[in-house]
Amino acid sequence: MPATMLRLMGESDIIDIDPAAHDGGVHPRLMGLEMADRINLLGHWLDQDRGEALAEDAEHLSAMIAIGAGYLAETGSVAGWGETVNFVVLTVLREKWPVGSKARFQARADRVGADHTYLAHLCTPAKIEDLGDEAALKQSETSQLMMALPRFRQARKSFANSSAVQTLIRQGL
Repeated sequence: MPATMLRLMGESDIIDIDPAAHDGGVHPRLMGLEMADRINLLGHWLDQDRGEALAEDAEHLSAMIAIGAGYLAETGSVAGWGETVNFVVLTVLREKWPVGSKARFQARADRVGADHTYLAHLCTPAKIEDLGDEAALKQSETSQLMMALPRFRQARKSFANSSAVQTLIRQGL
């Protein structure tokens, strides 16, 4: 059982990874890509029910781990990671393309072969005693999404109308 867990939550798939499994090197599949492009690639993989099948492939899984670990390191937004907190949800959701900006957004998506661009949001991390306890993980996931709901509401117009977050905002969990 890993000591830390990052739950990658896309439009249709949820994948759990251990960021500590990343060796810190640049993954061959990600060479030359900025973090925004990596997030778009990860979002593409976690959309349209592709994520679980891709996570079974060691090459794709290691790329997902590299993106997740890189995002945590680059944002520096999880203080006490691995010590006081060990579980966090990273949402990767479709971005809305403003009218008149399609060409610019399409070019960003095309750089990684995606159909959409994606926005990443790191939820409030938590400490879970047993990362093997699915009920505790699900409860923490729900709690983290509830705490993120005000931010999602505030940024509602940033997310595509087809994004799952729009339903989450309407239902309020």
